[in-house]
Amino acid sequence: MSNTIPPFSQTPPPEPVSGQGGVAAGGVQQNQGSGSMPQTEAVTLSEAAQTSTQLLSAARDSQGVNQEAVTQIRGALAAGSYNVAPEDLAQAIATVLKETKA
Repeated sequence: MSNTIPPFSQTPPPEPVSGQGGVAAGGVQQNQGSGSMPQTEAVTLSEAAQTSTQLLSAARDSQGVNQEAVTQIRGALAAGSYNVAPEDLAQAIATVLKETKA
């Protein structure tokens, strides 16, 4: 997955303090050219980030939320009594990953 970010409008850099000859505080040379071409940057997401994006999209597109279950789980979390067997969690993750790859 690749995403291209369009160029954005930049404000001109601050004028250097007199007596520093174009070098801003901290010794960084200021770019004085105003006719430079806008730059475009591309972002490539890792497979894990793509999977996370797919899962987030699936959650957003879901038809509803079981509020009763959410309330029950929130209460158990707050009380410290919510426990999930690692095997059950691993199986649930594997199932979701298989569904997203299809």
